[in-house]
Amino acid sequence: MARPGTVAIVAAATMLVAAGTGHGPKHHHHHHGVLSSLLSTATAVAPSGGGYTPQSWARALLRAEGIPRTRCNVGAVISWERAEGGHWVNDAQFNPLNTTLPEPGSSPIEGNPYGVQSYSSWTQGFAATLATLNNGRYGGILAALRDGGNAQAVADAEAATPWGTGPFTATCL
Repeated sequence: MARPGTVAIVAAATMLVAAGTGHGPKHHHHHHGVLSSLLSTATAVAPSGGGYTPQSWARALLRAEGIPRTRCNVGAVISWERAEGGHWVNDAQFNPLNTTLPEPGSSPIEGNPYGVQSYSSWTQGFAATLATLNNGRYGGILAALRDGGNAQAVADAEAATPWGTGPFTATCL
């Protein structure tokens, strides 16, 4: 379940993001401080000590969104992370889904033409991912996750959006 106030925080950030950009996630404009109100939500799900694993990051993302942490949802998000290649594969530090939303202290990864960001912390990268997911362009992904019973439906929903991952295969854990 999302922390109290999460929906209001995400809604406010969503309005700020949506108001200033007419492009998909691979082409965000910078909105100084857009994610500052999301940082408390991101901090609440940040790991103490070390860092995330693909599974713990997927579970934290679902929890922050108030989405059921079913075997299919966790499997879908992990499959998405692998398809994107963020954090654990490329230079997009603290950014498993390769979002492009710039924030103070973030920088685009070298050689990426879309502006995928490397963030300064898990908290910052997590908040950027939440803001991107809730900017109004990814309702299909969120609906498939809310359903919770079909990992491939989440993958197919993502492939139908401007996120940019493209088609991938997802399975329930």
